[in-house]
Amino acid sequence: MINLRWFNDQWLNDRTMRALLLLLPAVVLLGQTSPAPNFKISGSPGAPITIEAYTDYECPTCGRLYREFMPQFIPQYVLTGKIRFVHHDLPLVNLHQHAQLAARYANAAGELGYYDLVVNQIFKTQDTWSQYGKNTGDIDGIVAQVLPPGAMQKVRDLVKNDAHLDDSVKKDIDEATNLDHVTGTPTMIVVTNGKRENIGNVMSLPYSVFKTYIDQKLAGK
Repeated sequence: MINLRWFNDQWLNDRTMRALLLLLPAVVLLGQTSPAPNFKISGSPGAPITIEAYTDYECPTCGRLYREFMPQFIPQYVLTGKIRFVHHDLPLVNLHQHAQLAARYANAAGELGYYDLVVNQIFKTQDTWSQYGKNTGDIDGIVAQVLPPGAMQKVRDLVKNDAHLDDSVKKDIDEATNLDHVTGTPTMIVVTNGKRENIGNVMSLPYSVFKTYIDQKLAGK
């Protein structure tokens, strides 16, 4: 785990304000044009650090992670080849009635090359469909806002008929339970030289503190 005393010291010494971006850079929002071998993975395979994030689409703090944190993290570290990023689904179905369905839509979109686009759309519109907002549960409707009609129909077909669409979710849940011992969402795992470090919920920290931590990791400290 991260040394909390180190973080507290960094907090006290921090003189910069976070620049919270409301939208992801265009290159991320546009999504992929073709499916990746594993659409939940982005960044260079040769990156020295891998960061894995466990999220629940209906978790409000996960929504903040994707609206406030990721717009800075992705262009600074993932698109520059410094960090490889892996997104894991951890739907807390006992708490969130729509989380599993949201994961199905995102993963169906991923099969067609639209994963990043749909993930960000689902998180961005939580106040519309989730139980913490208007609670419509209309994930289909909000995904349809960003996909071409033909692609949207294919997504619907996959969500309805693909028996294997939840396989990656089951794998993510297994890793969360047995490998990383995740107790809540969002949780981030930092992987360096095969060592997995659970740093918990980074949304409890200023982005500048997390950035200092990652920069030190990249420098081998």
